[in-house]
Amino acid sequence: MMGYYKNPEETAKSISEDGWLMTGDLGYKDDNGYLYITGRKKNLIILSNGENVSPEEIENQFAYFAPIKEIVVYDKDGLITAEVYPDPDYECDDIRAVIQEKIDQVNSTFPTAKQIVNLVIRDKEFEKTASKKIIRAKVNV
Repeated sequence: MMGYYKNPEETAKSISEDGWLMTGDLGYKDDNGYLYITGRKKNLIILSNGENVSPEEIENQFAYFAPIKEIVVYDKDGLITAEVYPDPDYECDDIRAVIQEKIDQVNSTFPTAKQIVNLVIRDKEFEKTASKKIIRAKVNV
């Protein structure tokens, strides 16, 4: 990208001094040179102890867990909170217990700062954009 048309201020904010497009993605490169995207800078949770937590990294651990249809992880009062919309077609006597068991399992793989402390169960889907992405700004308002 050469820049924004007739908008040098936005161009300066979007392109680094060495010519890289500043997408807002966070990630890392491993020893073999593979690039991994772990989240978005605008979604980063900065805890009171200064620890940075990428909510997408945590949410991805639940991507193929059938009882959860949608999940958003965020900071509430300095604690990592998972807000979950359970799959309404999943049959279970205690959906909270099933989801909490999975959270405990995932928490055991993360350092304390990245562990989910609170679980909120929703009774309706999250509000989404036209492209079906959850609008994070409207979660926990």
